[in-house]
Amino acid sequence: MRKYILLLVWIVASLSNQGWAASPFVVKQIDIQGLQRTSPDTVYNYLPIKTGDTLRPGQTGTIISSLYHTGFFEHISLGRKNNTLIIRVVERPTIGQIKISGNSSLQTDKVTSAMKAVDIAEGRVYNSAILEKIKLSILNQYYMLGRYNAKVDIHVTPMERNRVLVKIDISEGLVAKIRKISILGAHAFNQKTLQKQLDITTPGLITFFTQTDRFSQEKLDTSLEKLRDYYLDRGYIKFNVKSSKVSITPDRKAIYVTIVVDEGDPYTVTGYTVSGETILPKEELLRNVTFKPNTVFSKRKIIETEKSMTDALGEKGYLFTVVSLQPQIDDTNKTLFLNFVIKPGKRVYVRHIFFTDNTKTNDLTLRREIQQMESAPVSSSKLDQSKHRLSLLPYVRNVDMNINPVEQTDDTVDVNYKLTEDNAAQATFSVGYSQLDRIILSAGVTQKNFLGTGKTLGINASNSRFQSFFGINYSDPYYTPDGISRSINLSVSKFNPGAANITRSYSDDQIVASVVYGIPLGQEQNVFNTLQLGYGYQGTLVKLNHQVSNQVLDFVARNGRHFQEANLIVGVSRDSRDKAIFPTSGMLHTLAGNIYLPLTGQSLKYYQLSYNAKAYRPIYGDFIATARADFGYGNAFNGVLNYPFFNNFYAGGIDSVRGYLGNTLGPHDNLGHNGDATGGNILADASVGLIFPNHISENLRTSVFVDGGNVFNSFNNRRFGGHPSGPPRYATGIQADWLTPLGLIDVSLARAINPQKGDNEEIFQFSLGANFG
Repeated sequence: MRKYILLLVWIVASLSNQGWAASPFVVKQIDIQGLQRTSPDTVYNYLPIKTGDTLRPGQTGTIISSLYHTGFFEHISLGRKNNTLIIRVVERPTIGQIKISGNSSLQTDKVTSAMKAVDIAEGRVYNSAILEKIKLSILNQYYMLGRYNAKVDIHVTPMERNRVLVKIDISEGLVAKIRKISILGAHAFNQKTLQKQLDITTPGLITFFTQTDRFSQEKLDTSLEKLRDYYLDRGYIKFNVKSSKVSITPDRKAIYVTIVVDEGDPYTVTGYTVSGETILPKEELLRNVTFKPNTVFSKRKIIETEKSMTDALGEKGYLFTVVSLQPQIDDTNKTLFLNFVIKPGKRVYVRHIFFTDNTKTNDLTLRREIQQMESAPVSSSKLDQSKHRLSLLPYVRNVDMNINPVEQTDDTVDVNYKLTEDNAAQATFSVGYSQLDRIILSAGVTQKNFLGTGKTLGINASNSRFQSFFGINYSDPYYTPDGISRSINLSVSKFNPGAANITRSYSDDQIVASVVYGIPLGQEQNVFNTLQLGYGYQGTLVKLNHQVSNQVLDFVARNGRHFQEANLIVGVSRDSRDKAIFPTSGMLHTLAGNIYLPLTGQSLKYYQLSYNAKAYRPIYGDFIATARADFGYGNAFNGVLNYPFFNNFYAGGIDSVRGYLGNTLGPHDNLGHNGDATGGNILADASVGLIFPNHISENLRTSVFVDGGNVFNSFNNRRFGGHPSGPPRYATGIQADWLTPLGLIDVSLARAINPQKGDNEEIFQFSLGANFG
């Protein structure tokens, strides 16, 4: 079309200038009139005629056409005065400003990139013919996102100095939802089974959270790949997606997806071998095969086998090993014989290991987590294990590993670990709120990466109506070069349990000091086993209030009120989580024991055992199943009635059984209408949950849960006029965990399932500074 327009311009110009250019003349001078931004030299460069040339009839159209081709001018005319060629031009306006509004799902830079591709940007020459292309380009991007109701309006407003304002108003509309999915040509599996393999679904109960019922071309493409993988994992090696058609309803709000497939037949693997430069004995490589002969072909198992072989050679330094599959296909019998061809390349060595983006943590702190040595052959498992160890640091949120070949070598690499650090300084602040207007506040500061060394220094001071506390803890994860850690803790506290929903019988002053060593156990890939051994001191002074329960009176009569004990500490932990902050898989187990032995005549002799576990398991997409369990048991060596009530376990609250006021579950004493919670020497609580995607922020984790548990006494406290625990309590609800610069904010809304008479329910609970995970 543009060629025809230029031809027409040339013809008209030739005719209009035919009168004054009927005879040739020598151009002694060229006068260009009307220029504002464009320099005369620029125009001279585009002219097909120069001073001194002879202008002949018919050349005027060529001159005008050449200048129109530049795109700088809206109007061009020629004139002559004696031997001077006069060129009069009207310049096109430039784009002074571009304003884009109404876009939220499509980022502004994507819109501007589409405009720059057709030479629309601030400072460029404005050409109205391009606007329709811009509109279509933006709409196509929204169509790819499934927003078929999107509208784009472009308004052009003149500005001073021959400029224009281009204003793009976007109405994004709603994402079209998938009303029906049909898979035609499928006979081996039913529609329901096949549709479960897709990333797109029709609306359902959970699609509000998953948004899988919202159509986009990207989701469809991914779904087709997953459908293909499903068939390939079941032997259908010649499966083919013949077509995928998307139909839009007239109101452009709903989508019908039709997928046409050709299944073919399932094939069986009759056997396999390995060839090429195997490096390792063939028998050793063949042990990595994850399937047996005479089984149905599976793409997933083939990939697993290739990876296992690659990893086996990677352990020997052959990092760039290529394992390719050469199948021998028998279409008559529907069978395959597989040959894994090995190309190991050269043995690779590590030159340097680098860390980037670690602005808070020094190099030495990170380097001691690295299992791969520099100047040594590459070990793929040691590289991965190093990445995993870095991910478990409480001040590292994410780790990316890049392996870069060294220039001018073919057997040397550099390894770079790119870190995303978390704020290691964590301010802890907790708030409890209930229908009874009970508000509890506490605060503290913990630096988990003190001076970038990886050491932890915590100074916690709080003063609330139930506790005055001052504590210092210092932890060095590498107290010895072998990785033995040491933690030193010292605290002084005054505790008034009556203000914390617990018995009003007493208050106590306590001094606690301890030193604990952590000793690594064994070498298990991506699993950390640690033995804790330590010792400490505990001094306690119990002060009786004006109202004292019978249980406390009985204990004081037996044992007195001032106690000093030595504390022997032993424990073991096993951590297989993928990372410390917002883990997605793995488990954390902790088993701990404390034995308290007398230091004076009035000292107590008792012990405490506790077990805590957390588990994470991906189940589908970003959905993660979670579980938690807490068990505790305490007893005195001379009978349970001599077990100190001030070391009881408690249940209820945001870290226990949500939906019930903190610390209020379990046995109650004889004070008040329903008695005050006294805690118990036995604790059992657990939780199961489902983490679901929230599409808001990667720093926000949302979950639904069911909690259950209680605390109990191993004696019947009715003998003291108290009330027993009753059955385990249960609650269900939803929780949001938000990672902020101040720490982790936990907010839960929970409903008690089986509250008993006298229970204090609490729907809303909130905590800032909670533990990660």
